[in-house]
Amino acid sequence: MTTTPTPPGLVPPPVPNRVLDDPDDWEYFGEGANNVLYRYVGADTFFKPYLLRLRKLLPGSPTTQKLHNHLHGRFGPLMGEYLMRTEIIALSSFLIPALNLLLKSIDEDEQPTDWAGRPVNPPKKKRRLLDEKEPWGLLVEDMSCGNYLYLYPPAPPRRQAEMDDDEDEDMDMEGEDEGEIWKDMAMIEFKPKWLTQSPNAPANWKLCRTCAVRLMQHHKNKERQGQIEEEHEPEAAEFCPLDLSSGDPARIEKATFAIVNMDNAVMIADPTPPSDDDEGEDSSPLPPNINEQLAGALSNSLVTLLTNFFRTSPVIPLLTQLQSRFGSRGVFTSATLQLMGDNETLPSEEDLKRAGMATGEIYENIVADEDDIWTAMTLRDCSLFLKVWVRKRRGRGMEAKIDCKIGDLDLKGGEGGRAVYWRDVERRLRMGGWYTGKDVSRNCRTGED
Repeated sequence: MTTTPTPPGLVPPPVPNRVLDDPDDWEYFGEGANNVLYRYVGADTFFKPYLLRLRKLLPGSPTTQKLHNHLHGRFGPLMGEYLMRTEIIALSSFLIPALNLLLKSIDEDEQPTDWAGRPVNPPKKKRRLLDEKEPWGLLVEDMSCGNYLYLYPPAPPRRQAEMDDDEDEDMDMEGEDEGEIWKDMAMIEFKPKWLTQSPNAPANWKLCRTCAVRLMQHHKNKERQGQIEEEHEPEAAEFCPLDLSSGDPARIEKATFAIVNMDNAVMIADPTPPSDDDEGEDSSPLPPNINEQLAGALSNSLVTLLTNFFRTSPVIPLLTQLQSRFGSRGVFTSATLQLMGDNETLPSEEDLKRAGMATGEIYENIVADEDDIWTAMTLRDCSLFLKVWVRKRRGRGMEAKIDCKIGDLDLKGGEGGRAVYWRDVERRLRMGGWYTGKDVSRNCRTGED
């Protein structure tokens, strides 16, 4: 897929006067299917707020420069301050080969995990190494927590969404009690998914696109396992995106509760101070330190805190509006529907092009917003990162601020049959009756269970 050229003024230039050349400055942090993340452990404070993202060697994958240009050119104007801060930086020719040697040394018999203990992807395949011909890396804003628990004073968070409408407060904590310094105590990461219903859903739909896919997958898994196990453990509650975007306080709270209780969605920083092996073996219990007090208070109030954030922050309405704007015609065209009929398989992209020409439709790579399913699918697959900062309020308990960023806005295209896959999912949802809610009482229109 080709895209509209990015206006040069929208893309920040590379970090000036810096070239990354020392592999000892970076430790493995986590990885996905396409990238590996590293955390800075060197002495230069410039890099402390960032993680280094390096791309793997994958056939047909876009270059780091192309990814950077697309991120800022396409999503910068759309996301504004919610776009996760991302800088492009030059790499020395020997940095990636050295990091690849370290990747090879990771024990293949032990499944690697990221900083939060989550299994990294792909866990069972031979690890893809970094592209040694790539001259650029991305510095991405580090939204993990626990980085400023024991620094005095800590670096203040940027562009905070404050829970107490105290946005103009002076952040200089010099000379104040440790408990009154902001601590990055928690991080929440999740995918908001489809905050608006699919344009391809039938008029009598009961389930949103996300819940319909979950139901379809659940039945598929039951069919696979039915001959082996008669009983299954109940699945963890999953949130409905339409609850989150509904504007209804009760529905937002229900979605928030489900998000907080999702596996690996919430990370609370370890509040215990660094140990000193030379202090002796005195095992007598110590009173809770300020970090432990704040962590306990935050754990007990996290659902309330996040519910208030989702009710008042513009970020969910912004994503909802963008999802309504891009790909509003859905993944099907009239040519697609004519070719598809009642068949079990979808036509190829070449068939779609020919059918579009026959019906007078224009099949273009550069499309209007309503036909831009590439941006639409990126917006439905992005992640929200929430960093929760807390501190003790004098005589009034705890106060909190939330820094919110949108990430995982990777460039999507038609390579690998992805467009055909998206259409095939919609076809199966429609033809299988999953939008109308087979055997479920859930109604995503009203939020009723």
